[in-house]
Amino acid sequence: MTLQSDELPASAARADLLAGLNDAQREAVTHGDGPLLILAGAGSGKTRAITRRIAHLVLERGVRPQEVLAITFTNKAAGEMRERVDSLAVPRGAWVSTFHAMCARILRRDIEHLGAWTRDFTIYDTDDRQKLIRELIKSAGYDTTAYRPGDVGAFISERKNRGAGAERSDEDGFVDELYVRVHREYEAALQRNNALDFDDLLLKVLTLFDQHPGVRDQYADAFRHLLVDEYQDTNRVQYRLLRHLTALRQNIAVCGDPDQSIYGWRGADIRNILDFEKDFPGARVVRLEQNYRSTQNILDAAQAVIRNNTQRKEKGLFSQRGAGEKLTLVECADEDDEAREIALRIRALADEGRSHDEFAILYRANFLQRALERALRLTSIPYQIVAGTEFYQRKEIKDLLAYLRLLANPADNEACVRALGAPARGVGDKSLDDLRAWAADRRVSLVRACQSDEARGRIKGKAKAALVAFAGLLERLSLYASGPAEVALLAVVEETAYFEHLARTAERDDVDREQNVQELLAHASEYDRANPQGGVRGFLQDVALVSDTDGLEAGVPKVALMTLHSAKGLEFPVVFVAGVEEDLLPHARAVAGSAEGIEEERRLFYVGMTRAQDQLVLTSAVSRKLYGGDVFHRPSRFLEEIPRTLLQSVQDDEEETLGQYAPASDGASAPALRVGDVVEHDAFGRGRIEQLLGMGPNARASVHFQGAGLKQLMLAYARLRKVSGAR
Repeated sequence: MTLQSDELPASAARADLLAGLNDAQREAVTHGDGPLLILAGAGSGKTRAITRRIAHLVLERGVRPQEVLAITFTNKAAGEMRERVDSLAVPRGAWVSTFHAMCARILRRDIEHLGAWTRDFTIYDTDDRQKLIRELIKSAGYDTTAYRPGDVGAFISERKNRGAGAERSDEDGFVDELYVRVHREYEAALQRNNALDFDDLLLKVLTLFDQHPGVRDQYADAFRHLLVDEYQDTNRVQYRLLRHLTALRQNIAVCGDPDQSIYGWRGADIRNILDFEKDFPGARVVRLEQNYRSTQNILDAAQAVIRNNTQRKEKGLFSQRGAGEKLTLVECADEDDEAREIALRIRALADEGRSHDEFAILYRANFLQRALERALRLTSIPYQIVAGTEFYQRKEIKDLLAYLRLLANPADNEACVRALGAPARGVGDKSLDDLRAWAADRRVSLVRACQSDEARGRIKGKAKAALVAFAGLLERLSLYASGPAEVALLAVVEETAYFEHLARTAERDDVDREQNVQELLAHASEYDRANPQGGVRGFLQDVALVSDTDGLEAGVPKVALMTLHSAKGLEFPVVFVAGVEEDLLPHARAVAGSAEGIEEERRLFYVGMTRAQDQLVLTSAVSRKLYGGDVFHRPSRFLEEIPRTLLQSVQDDEEETLGQYAPASDGASAPALRVGDVVEHDAFGRGRIEQLLGMGPNARASVHFQGAGLKQLMLAYARLRKVSGAR
């Protein structure tokens, strides 16, 4: 929770738009026409400045709401921005959305200018893309283990993000010819299915604007003012789209921070924000440097790290919250010790009154999550994995959405194949191949093939009867294609007897599948209430554009576990960054690559540090189990860039605390321990104390157990029992 109030009472909005703003925020809000660059440091209230600027343009400068376009990067951020604008009594009408949602909206209106798609196009997610690419690799006669669909998909996405076409170019270098071939066939398959992938949403609008300047000018004229949040995360395609939209005017205000540019791996180009003043001559630059989130020690440490980068614009963040606690640095023996250390610290702070939703554990690589989850479970700490897309990748959800996709776009062959098998109807691979061949020969969709007596005449027995029933099912469901999403989804569930299908196919680990379907129905109902004109097509688009951070359950008392990339834009009172080691952070790929890669890794660490409001704990492990063996790591080079005066380390405790345990004032029942004592532990058995560190609730022991080896334990929770007479 930020400490600067974000909203005004609606009744006071017009009179008090500038109330509570600092000088820099006020300058950004009241800027008139012309380009504006808002350099917004972490936690500096940039969303507040943007939303107040929108209100100022409409309420004070006479700009009509529909003449304002505000773009951000996640559905969650766009939703929050809309809510804040509404709270300022701004009339509805402004476009507030993500880049992808904006482009999808434009294409729903104007894609037919491109000739190959209709407005009912389907948006393929990453899983849909992978399945289609897998089939294309197989049909080309190649092994999908040698040519992995994920690698080919990443190649295609990288090409699209830099605006390249499907033909080989000099920038492809020595890439395998199969990659280029699959890209060509992939584009053809998308066109046949009347489908677009995420990258296409941007590319097709760029093509539309490039090839149809009249259409471009309609949008450039319609939007008098553009506001772009997180501008440092834009790629070259997004940059070109913005240049198109500002072709008639230069009224663009961008907000961002080069120090938080962490998406180079997916095409983000830091040059877009670094070169803004060159791209838009005469641009006004406003620096937001007052931080409303973190204590000064956290800010000083983060700034000491990021100043080692060269690709940046200097800012001096300051906080009025005081110095606060020093950062805590903990070096552990292995990943289990690290996870246990984090879990015990969370439990200790929770015992002092902190709610579990005040904690976040961040990590660079997903494999670190395993040990962390286990430690949290063992200490009975509730947690959530922040990955919003995960829900929509579950089989039962993909099954039901396939039917909705067919209602919206009967040309979607991939959805047709999935729907045919959910529930299973006895239509096997041979029958599907015959249907595909018939449809390809006549250049029609699989749905048309399923509806055709001629095509079904090729199929024998049970499969033929199943196709007749399937065609009838689609005909009945088509009545719901233009109605509310929840009504259509309920019809699909009932017509397919989907709950009965789940009961028939249930396995021991499938206890949540019915609840997942109910959750999807609830989501559809919620969507219909908020978007009464959206219908099935709007709901599908909303689902397709879900991002990872949309999965964070706000206000739920659970510790949040997420990658550093997913943490962007979030904040928590207490943050743990795990795995701050060489080859993890910075990642080994960056270490082996260019200086630019190291700088992006440093920015990623900076983002993680600046998520913390009150306490920041950085942990590392000497060894981790990887690929079946122990891998030894050194602490990250980034730790050396933090001034020692800002750090407290568990290894930095006073020397006189070694060899003794001083319990907390309420710990009279705790045993007095010394180095060399033999102790018993409930899980690890008998062991000998090799080292004691710290005092009171922070006291720790290094104990070598006969069966479990060396373990580091927090004595407040280890429940060690001294074995009398044993030395």
